[in-house]
Amino acid sequence: MKLQQLEVLVSVAENGGIRAAARHLALSQAAVTKAMRLLEQEAGVPLLIRKARGIALTAPGQRLLARARVVSRQVSLAREDLRQSQGEDFGSVRVGVTPFLTFTALGPAFNWFRQRYRNVDLQLIEGLMTRVIPRLRDGTLDIAVVAADLGELQDDEFTRQRILQAPQCIVVREGHPVLADPSARALTELEWVMTQPMAGSTQPRTEAMFVLAGVAPPGRVIQCDALAAMSILRHSDVVGIMPRPLLGHPETRGIVAIENTPLRPCDIELLLLTQPDTPLTAAAEYFAHCLMTNSQSA
Repeated sequence: MKLQQLEVLVSVAENGGIRAAARHLALSQAAVTKAMRLLEQEAGVPLLIRKARGIALTAPGQRLLARARVVSRQVSLAREDLRQSQGEDFGSVRVGVTPFLTFTALGPAFNWFRQRYRNVDLQLIEGLMTRVIPRLRDGTLDIAVVAADLGELQDDEFTRQRILQAPQCIVVREGHPVLADPSARALTELEWVMTQPMAGSTQPRTEAMFVLAGVAPPGRVIQCDALAAMSILRHSDVVGIMPRPLLGHPETRGIVAIENTPLRPCDIELLLLTQPDTPLTAAAEYFAHCLMTNSQSA
């Protein structure tokens, strides 16, 4: 398999068809079609399903696409790294960030980065571990910064740099009736909002918090993204868990911590993850430095 054929496969998949891929790659449709035909011949199985509107990938095509993305990205990074090592302001950095970082250190980190790299394309994807880790794994991200329950991320799949450890707290809206008597039982009888599911032991330390307080976990839990959770908390009587450093930021206005409750959420770790044995480009390494430095001073 040739690199150009794999790059064509990635472009066809990401652009939704032969014609769009040809425009993206500045090639003729005939050249893209030929590259795909040769790739299918070498693979020995169909990779594409031609439809009236665009294309779809077969199951073997999806499997090859995952590897083609990694190969294509690594070759691009090698080219970028060589040019950046010569002082060129060129290339791209793809980063997945936790909402915790978005609300605190991301803005200052971006400002630092832009003072040094004005022309490097920076692509940011916001999300929790379930969203960004698969993309780091398949090579579509260079760096991921995640917030994990203390001790939650144990395996050695990624290279980890610990940025900080932060306490969490139980939160409700200002003026919530439960503030008058925030017992564990009173809290668990309310509806909760969380950014990860409670079922299936995906949050064993959160579940342990209720066990240690002598109550069952809440029966009603809304799962949603961080911004949605903040909006729901601000405008209703639900209960949530939040990293304490977020309190006082504009995004958390109207949300307060419950201090005198037996429910004690565990701390979280802010971790910077990269692929092992895959060096970062100079630009990616500098952006990681900007994120870590500004996170620790936020």
